[in-house]
Amino acid sequence: MRLNIKTLERTKDTLRIEIDGEGHSFSHLLQNTLLEDRSVEMAGYDVPHPLTMKSIVYIKVKKESDPRKALERALKKIMERSDEFLSKFSQATGKS
Repeated sequence: MRLNIKTLERTKDTLRIEIDGEGHSFSHLLQNTLLEDRSVEMAGYDVPHPLTMKSIVYIKVKKESDPRKALERALKKIMERSDEFLSKFSQATGKS
């Protein structure tokens, strides 16, 4: 399945995007990772209909912050953690 991402709203301190092709799993991970960022005031997501793989992610940052940069930091952190998990899983299972 291909992901399609559409910006629904962007202001100085907010960003709302629609992710077509993802439901709760990735959106929940993204929300939790965004909330680890001290510049993020609020992060949340909604899956408008349970039978569709589409979610809407909302980010609000504190003053002097950029919601797009917060999203980029969160995505980078998710990639780093995924790489670390894969490496440790490979070590644990004896496969390199």
